Amino acid sequence: MPFNAIQGPLQVANGVVTGTLTPFINFLGADPHLCAANATSLTSTGTLDSSQDLVLNFPIAGGTGTLIASLANDPQTYAPGSWQVAGGICAMSATPVVIKGSTTATTSTTPITATLSGNWSTGATPSNALSFGNQPIIGFNGPLQFSNGTVTGTLSAQVNPPFTNCSQFVTGASSVTGTLSSGNILTLTTPVAGGTATITANLGVNPQTLADASFQIVGGNCATTSTPVTFAQYAPLTGTYSGTFNVAGAGNIPVSGSNITVTAVLAQSTTANTLGDYPVTGTVKVSGACTDSISFTGFVAGGNLYPMTGPVFMGSFEPTASAIYAATYQSTNCNASYQGTLLPQ
Repeated sequence: MPFNAIQGPLQVANGVVTGTLTPFINFLGADPHLCAANATSLTSTGTLDSSQDLVLNFPIAGGTGTLIASLANDPQTYAPGSWQVAGGICAMSATPVVIKGSTTATTSTTPITATLSGNWSTGATPSNALSFGNQPIIGFNGPLQFSNGTVTGTLSAQVNPPFTNCSQFVTGASSVTGTLSSGNILTLTTPVAGGTATITANLGVNPQTLADASFQIVGGNCATTSTPVTFAQYAPLTGTYSGTFNVAGAGNIPVSGSNITVTAVLAQSTTANTLGDYPVTGTVKVSGACTDSISFTGFVAGGNLYPMTGPVFMGSFEPTASAIYAATYQSTNCNASYQGTLLPQ
């Protein structure tokens, strides 16, 4: 699959849409040369009609990309759509996606009234998504507790696998101390592989909105320079999610007859375990090209869902837990690897 995400600023005036879109591979460590247009800004034009049906077209690596979606009334709510690339060296067939507007990297000095304690995680920013993986530590996640401006908890450093000289010294979750100022400036420190990591963020009023942040590790075996990131609290992955998955063949063309409907009923614990992860249990039912029903046991680490044992059911989600994207399902009964996006029901 040439890409698994596309984003960028768009302007709408009298039903005409203009702007730029940037396709990229948002899995850290992925090969940035899978497609010549990866991380390239593409001029986009299109329309948004009175029914809020969006159509965008953009040239891409000798072909033409098309993104369509039926937007929700609230632009920050996920809406179903699809995108494809016809021709060129990055061709891909129509692929289901979800689309929404974003208030990425917000800051605020308004006092935060929302509950802050919970699951927190850093992430790459769109501008450094590709270079972000060229360093030993690529982020942090774990449970934090807030009380009268004092912050405690644990964070796990996420090691970039190729950096073996660093990974052998990172042994799991480490204790965190920090403060949240009256101006919503969050400062955290935690030990990492013989050094000290400092994370700073300017939080917005809604902790589940990505905020501007950075981290730096001084000393030890995993030292890094100051790195821009986003930082947010992640809502519990609890509820019923459903979506259509398929097997992606050569050139990301879905294998004919491979569509399945996946419905997951999940319940995430509100208490982290000793590793700093949040246990998740539930059921996953599959119908269509294969039929399956499993009891799921897994965990959430930051914005990612993983299985503990048994069939593979995993994916990523944004801070509001309003979609599980880049999801995969594979089991004994469904022995191929199916991919798709799940939305709340």
